[in-house]
Amino acid sequence: MMEPSVPIPNIAEQQEYKYWAFISYSHQDDEWGKWLHKALESYKVPARLVGRSSRDGTVPKRIFPVFRDREELPGSPGLGQNISEALRQSRYLIVICSPNSAASRWVNEEIRTFKRLGKQNHVLCLIVGGEPNATDKPECGLPECFPQTIRFSVGSGGEILQERSEPIAADARTGKDGKTNALLKILAGVIGVDFDELKQRERERQHRRITQWCVAGIALIALISGIWYHG
Repeated sequence: MMEPSVPIPNIAEQQEYKYWAFISYSHQDDEWGKWLHKALESYKVPARLVGRSSRDGTVPKRIFPVFRDREELPGSPGLGQNISEALRQSRYLIVICSPNSAASRWVNEEIRTFKRLGKQNHVLCLIVGGEPNATDKPECGLPECFPQTIRFSVGSGGEILQERSEPIAADARTGKDGKTNALLKILAGVIGVDFDELKQRERERQHRRITQWCVAGIALIALISGIWYHG
């Protein structure tokens, strides 16, 4: 495969990151890209988790900013400098996996570039269509959703190795994790907490919100009743 147009330094040279994550996707899956970008940047981490030590430092209040490439690169011989720089400055790479992304030259190149930085363990997958590792089981008759650079490790020179990669994946397909749980799995991966704990904290927050709404509703009814009575 071709070399990136911008030299890539080792991850050890990077001490800080500008972006919490870089979303890589085929522009045929643009609606998924927009949804994920908005969902990540607007999510408020449960207060009980904020400030806790995680594998990447401390748990933040918000996952902001997140980089989403909005440009097509049909005539470019390689990734643009802004894309390569954004990949360098991102803690995590989130790949929206579908038959479209599996066949996308640019998604494969973004993954290859990110892994070449030494961040192979910081790649998260969101499956939205197709079948994981369908290439290994052609009898299933389903299209592959994992790009080649997801399924295999990448060397420091950008070469595809024979060593298989085991990506961390959330499955948004119907009958699998579903959209809500898949998002929570991606969030848990980015902030460095256990999925089950994040899900439990999210349930507690939703319960508190419902309770607050009920209390506010009762108070409003009481106020209206009082006004009506005295009127």
